Amino acid sequence: MHRQMTACVVMVLTLPFAALAGPTTAELAARMAQRLEQAPVLRAEFIQEKRMAAFRKPLQTRGQLTVARDRGVIWQIDAPLKVAYVLADDRVVEIGEDEVAQVRTARDIPGLAQVGTLFRALLGARIDILADLFAVTPEGTLDAWRLTLTPRPGPIAQAIREIRMNGGRHVEHIRIEETNGDSATLVFRNFREDRELLPAERVRFGLH
Repeated sequence: MHRQMTACVVMVLTLPFAALAGPTTAELAARMAQRLEQAPVLRAEFIQEKRMAAFRKPLQTRGQLTVARDRGVIWQIDAPLKVAYVLADDRVVEIGEDEVAQVRTARDIPGLAQVGTLFRALLGARIDILADLFAVTPEGTLDAWRLTLTPRPGPIAQAIREIRMNGGRHVEHIRIEETNGDSATLVFRNFREDRELLPAERVRFGLH
């Protein structure tokens, strides 16, 4: 009798939590994939704060980004300096204020392909790709979700301890905890969706 009562109490106490269970990884992946189909180009403003053990004050940068589903990411820093990075699967292009471009490929930087894939997956909320690189723990709802990403064994786990991100229709906040104690926080706002790249963006991606 005592065991039956205990089982009933446990069941009653856990029912509310079961009802509030968050979305599954597959559900979030499907929702984000659908939104990428609807708006293959996404633009936003960002503020990045980097905290490092060697500096007392955090380093802050501001700028804009463009995430193009089939092309990659344009990461445009406007302050405190002007520099743009074009991130594709096989290369990173750094463009200075003088518009001179420096191209780095996987041959120049070992592991570049995986870094580019990770960055694009984070900014585009590509849950399907992230699930290959991390153990993903989702919480919340499909319209107000939170993710905790724990790296699977491999090169990423050597540099990153944990990533926490949250958002709704888009990624709004990312916090990256590094294994050396440093951290980076990214906040995104003023999202604009589009189906086509702007002429200047096409130039950045090498499309003429």
